[in-house]
Amino acid sequence: MQKFLFRKVELWLVLFLALLAIIGSIGFGAVVLDTERDQKHFGPIGRAALAVANVPETVRQMLKRKTAMAAVKWDRFKDQPGGWTFAPGAPTLPGYLLLSRYDGTARRHIDELVSMADGKVLYTWRPDADALLADAPRTSLVADFTGWDNEHYRTIHPFLLADGSLIIKDHQNYAMRIDACSKRLWLQDKLLAHHSTESDGEGGVWMPGLIEPPTFTDVQPDWREDAFLHLDADGNILSMESLPQLFMEKGRDWALFNASHRERDPVHLNDIQPVLQDGPFWKKGDLFLSMRHTSEIMLYRPSTREIVWSKQGPWLAQHDVDILDDHRIAIFDNHAYDRGLGARVDGANRVTIYDFTTGQTTGPWDKALAELGVETLSEGLFSILPDGTLMVEEENSGRLLFLAPDGAVRATYINNAEDGKTYRLGWSRWIDPALGDQALKSLAGVSCGG
Repeated sequence: MQKFLFRKVELWLVLFLALLAIIGSIGFGAVVLDTERDQKHFGPIGRAALAVANVPETVRQMLKRKTAMAAVKWDRFKDQPGGWTFAPGAPTLPGYLLLSRYDGTARRHIDELVSMADGKVLYTWRPDADALLADAPRTSLVADFTGWDNEHYRTIHPFLLADGSLIIKDHQNYAMRIDACSKRLWLQDKLLAHHSTESDGEGGVWMPGLIEPPTFTDVQPDWREDAFLHLDADGNILSMESLPQLFMEKGRDWALFNASHRERDPVHLNDIQPVLQDGPFWKKGDLFLSMRHTSEIMLYRPSTREIVWSKQGPWLAQHDVDILDDHRIAIFDNHAYDRGLGARVDGANRVTIYDFTTGQTTGPWDKALAELGVETLSEGLFSILPDGTLMVEEENSGRLLFLAPDGAVRATYINNAEDGKTYRLGWSRWIDPALGDQALKSLAGVSCGG
């Protein structure tokens, strides 16, 4: 064998074989290009060549899918204990948490109702996407259907009802309601939904949706036309309105189209926060809108189709806007930018409070969030609990933080799995004691069998 491997070879033979390899590579490339362009001159041979050429990409995608549910910064907390850590001597946190997380050990997403007093899991939902989406239409040009399976589905911002059922969805997926045993009660399959789910105060919910195909005739088919989607508790569409069409009507086409660049997702609506009672600066039924790609918060009045107020910055690429009282709102500011070298967080995320009375912004937790290194580039949300505690979900690192008004850490949750990796969260939601107690009472007698 050694003699065979190291025997002398004539130079002309080496050159001849190299020439054959070059000619073969050119020919193979021509066949692949012909097939990719759908010219079909080579029939089955072309299809086989294209399959071979796609092998590296296929392997890459397989590896990517295998780790898709790991947090973006999956190794950041690998040396820290997973689960809950409560600061010694800290006040007991109120209410419950609907913890939405990917279980990296079970390789599926789960939703847990957790007692904030001690981190104890009181109930668990295990939605099975394979079964729940088995008959769902797959006609979208926006949705990634490879993620519509049990191993890759996430429940984004699950919404708890008093009977123990949940309204769930993934990004670019259909909203549905599941019962206590995670069986489907209804599926809204007319429009894809995404990002937040918020109560309208009357039994229904608001969430961002996508209109397909776009109502514009001069855009690419997969151009994202965000919509305000209003559903009742039974999944019926109460209203649906195109945000880009509203922009055009109000002379805001500058936010959608310009000659310097083309953006497939120009607005990126990521939160709809309904106003539930009148105040000096808004009316019941108004909607606060968060638009990441314009770094803008807007107050919209559907009853009159009026843009009451809007402000761009100081937040950058923000998610999540909440109403604090009758004159203040707070925004989860990702504080992210891209100057051509890739998107990144400028320092740390912030929670910015805007006061309509003074027109001023404040950031009471800026120092604490910077010291803790809270820097989720995408997603992320917050809540301010009745006792003043700040809850922040740092989705890209799989971490939840609960901070006192002075910035002291009261509790931490890290979504680690047995393999040492940290896995993704799904927009967890603080639950007030009254709703949590009511839901637990409904769930007490539930038996889901095997």
